[in-house]
Amino acid sequence: MPRKYNTIQKTGRNILIVDDNNEYLESTSIILRNEGHNIFKADRGEHALNIIKENSNIDLILLDYYMPEMTGEELVEEIRKFNNQIQIILQTGYANEKPPRELLKRLEIQGYYDKSEGVEKLLLWVDVGLKSASSIQMINKSKSGMNYILNITPDLHKIRPVEDLLKLILLHISRLLGAANSFLSVLPPFDQEQDIETVYEGFLAIFKEDAGLQIHVGTGKFEGLSNINEFFQQPDITRFEECLQNKKFTVSNLYSIIPLIVGENSLGLIFLDKNIGSREEIDLLNIYANQAAVAIQNSMLYEMATLDPLTKVYTRRFFFQMLLKEMRMSYRAGMPLSILLIDLDNLKAINDNEGHLAGDKALAFIGHILNKSCRNSDIVGRYGGDEFTVVLPQTDGQGSEKVAKKILDCISMERKYRGFDLLNCSIGICTLKSKDELRPFNKASPEYYMEMANILI
Repeated sequence: MPRKYNTIQKTGRNILIVDDNNEYLESTSIILRNEGHNIFKADRGEHALNIIKENSNIDLILLDYYMPEMTGEELVEEIRKFNNQIQIILQTGYANEKPPRELLKRLEIQGYYDKSEGVEKLLLWVDVGLKSASSIQMINKSKSGMNYILNITPDLHKIRPVEDLLKLILLHISRLLGAANSFLSVLPPFDQEQDIETVYEGFLAIFKEDAGLQIHVGTGKFEGLSNINEFFQQPDITRFEECLQNKKFTVSNLYSIIPLIVGENSLGLIFLDKNIGSREEIDLLNIYANQAAVAIQNSMLYEMATLDPLTKVYTRRFFFQMLLKEMRMSYRAGMPLSILLIDLDNLKAINDNEGHLAGDKALAFIGHILNKSCRNSDIVGRYGGDEFTVVLPQTDGQGSEKVAKKILDCISMERKYRGFDLLNCSIGICTLKSKDELRPFNKASPEYYMEMANILI
């Protein structure tokens, strides 16, 4: 009859056994492997030191007191020179060699017992040592996690596009907890009256009866997805909704859901395909989620205050603030500054023939083209009506002409695809090349330079 073997459940714990008695070394290894532990073996002190230095994940050392060349006590002293946290239990074949309390205190070890006391006593001391190791590691992990959160918090609160911020938040979560598959969903602003799908182009999560909860930033298997129904059944989706309503950290056997809360408002949630079971990890996540939620709210408010909701370029008022700043910087550095003024052609015909909704889509299309064609350092704004403007820092006339041509080429390539066959634009260029040309900005308003560009249309 074939034997039936019990499946050994792996603990993931690493134990180093150091003993010059090979028979004891092998028998103890077998006992502890049957407990599910990973075992390293050494028959002398120098060998043990090399193993410890090469493997930073040793949880516990079972160390023979008497060994040739280097005693267990001497080995402990060597280990403590470079590692104060690894857990060590001294073993002896002779009773009462040293007063146990004096050894525990002087060598900073976690146990001291007689081998003759049997297997049960051995396993008891191993459990004590591993529990102590687990506590030390959890404290260090919490301390490391808190330091990580403190270090990244300033960067988290820098004003940046909301989409870039959300990607950064998931990156931080992955580094903090090692979750490979995650996604983040943010609810739209409560006072946003326009069509939220048009304004945010599907990148914010939406609760609607016909749309459901959407994924707009994801990692691993969720990357590039938007429809949550592709991965989850209704009971899971209901749990997501309850997490947002109850504003409480939610854990199942397979995943964890962290609500993003500011005051009494739920901004959204973070999903991790990992069961966060420890109190310390939950506390760290809640601290990070609070910081992330405030950063998201600030970025959303900033975008609402500075971006035109239809075209997603800067509003006129904010644009002029940025223009004045760039003019001052160009004057101090003696660098050229170019301004483009873009006027849409045939927008009135689109409004008259196809309706103002089609005209709005045409304006949004131009905003998309301008953001796509310009650098991150360029400033794109809506000047008014069907006019847009772009500030090109450190760009001379030749460089600004290249940008204008790029804009026209992009419109030509994409307008048919978007259904705007007649849509085109005229572009005026104004380049301020020297301090003499920039000097009047102290007296003149930014509109003065916009009119200089306007004349060229």
